[in-house]
Amino acid sequence: MEKQEITLENILERYKDTAGPGDQQAVIALLREVQQLYGCVPDSVQQRVAQAVDAAPSLITALVRRVPGLTPAAYRHRIVVCTGPRCSAKGGTALLRAVENALGIAPGETTPDGCFRLETRNCLKQCGSAPNLTVDQTLYASVRVEDIPNLLKRYREPSC
Repeated sequence: MEKQEITLENILERYKDTAGPGDQQAVIALLREVQQLYGCVPDSVQQRVAQAVDAAPSLITALVRRVPGLTPAAYRHRIVVCTGPRCSAKGGTALLRAVENALGIAPGETTPDGCFRLETRNCLKQCGSAPNLTVDQTLYASVRVEDIPNLLKRYREPSC
């Protein structure tokens, strides 16, 4: 067995008797340790976590998708599009659709090549320069739909 697999087994064993479907905080702590180990919580590991804590696989999948900071797939760049009222009124919805179309993913998903993860947030607190989005916590203000291809091109790496 490789080192990563041994470490996973140790983590699962440690939480086996303490975490369960009734103790979501313990399950979340377990998932955070798995994410530290792999950089994400892959589907195959989600199944093993579910078995270890005697929980429904759907519960584990839901936690991975809904708990901030957990992700089912590793990614290089995180894009967050503001969907707050001001940004939406100034074209934020069209901006989100343009990013979705350019990447071929919906919010909460990661591109198959692992280059981008798309998320939304109700407000980025930069309402005066709406619509806004961030890439890896760098704010891009007053973004137009036609800016999206060039913006994404900046972050595409040869390996993406």
